[in-house]
Amino acid sequence: MILLDEIDSSLKDLKKRSLLRKRVVVSGRKKNQIKINGRWLINFSSNDYLGLSQNSSIKKAIISGINKYGNGGSSSHLVSGHTEAHQNIEKITKNNIGFASSILFSSGYLANLGIITTIVEKDSFIYADKLNHASLNDACILSRGKFIRFPHSDMVALENHLKKNKTKKKKLIVTDGVFSMDGDLANIPELVKLAKKYDAYLYIDDAHGYGILGKSGQGILEHFEKKNSIKKISKERIIYTLTLSKAVGISGALVCANKKIVDLIINKSRAYIYTTAEQPALMYGIKRSFEIIKKNHSLRKKVNDYVYLFRRLINQKNLLVDSITPIQPLMIKDAKKTIKISKLLNELGLYVPAIRPPTVPIDSSRLRVSISALHSEGDIKKLAQAINEIVKNEN
Repeated sequence: MILLDEIDSSLKDLKKRSLLRKRVVVSGRKKNQIKINGRWLINFSSNDYLGLSQNSSIKKAIISGINKYGNGGSSSHLVSGHTEAHQNIEKITKNNIGFASSILFSSGYLANLGIITTIVEKDSFIYADKLNHASLNDACILSRGKFIRFPHSDMVALENHLKKNKTKKKKLIVTDGVFSMDGDLANIPELVKLAKKYDAYLYIDDAHGYGILGKSGQGILEHFEKKNSIKKISKERIIYTLTLSKAVGISGALVCANKKIVDLIINKSRAYIYTTAEQPALMYGIKRSFEIIKKNHSLRKKVNDYVYLFRRLINQKNLLVDSITPIQPLMIKDAKKTIKISKLLNELGLYVPAIRPPTVPIDSSRLRVSISALHSEGDIKKLAQAINEIVKNEN
């Protein structure tokens, strides 16, 4: 139990190191803007990459679902909460991604927790990228398996770890598809090869890839399949998670895997068994969102064009990281300086959050720019110009 004086000391220490966080209260949203403290700001903080959270046809679909099923999930999936609407979304997902089975969770965090803690046992080995999302790390720790982290995207280091493991125990490689704070991609083709070579399962959290990557927006697997990198590899040993709160624009998460794994989750995952099912009405909106993602290639093209424009306009190229996704961090490094630049942008009507440790490693504080189809070309130019001027003056 932490004593009150220890809590006070901890908070003071966070403030001293410019790491103390406070919640921002948003009082309104319209298109590319959010209202904070009575001011409308152009929002460069949202994971709503395709702008579908405000799509009118999706809103209408959800309303029709409310009219049929009401407002809530009412019960867990294993009691009476699993509706035809939930079942339909799982079926659509497995077919779209190309898996034998799929299962719905209420959030990406819950999905990662529910899957990994169920399939990993005490004598299992987990090999995880050091820049994986916190939900993956928490799941790995709580699984009680042997948790080994390898340097970011270092396939040589990963293989060396796998080589050392001479046992026939379960092995699980865990990675983000798109790394949420850097925007770079996991080397999926190489990870698939290593999983096959060393008899391991591969867990991919594609929260920020689905809807954005791939010819029809079906995520990082489709992105690499265009080069025939993984078409010949069976998906029997891949577990793939996509969240519904980013590009899909709603909420929840879906996990694709072989049927035996999904059956095990239904029967043994505490995070699944003891959680009320997602609101059935949302499934109608998710279905409509999936249709838009598959057919409306112009939204992805728009976002990609904006990403290219932003990267071209930023003068200080050393601040950029290697990212083709809407996540475009600017590496300021110093936490205090990052906060200052974020505040200066805010004064100019631009909302760009300052991301600091422990969300990112020490000395890697950054401005996390999120680009959306809701933005205009003018928004991108205004942001780039403001960043160029502020950073120049700060240096």
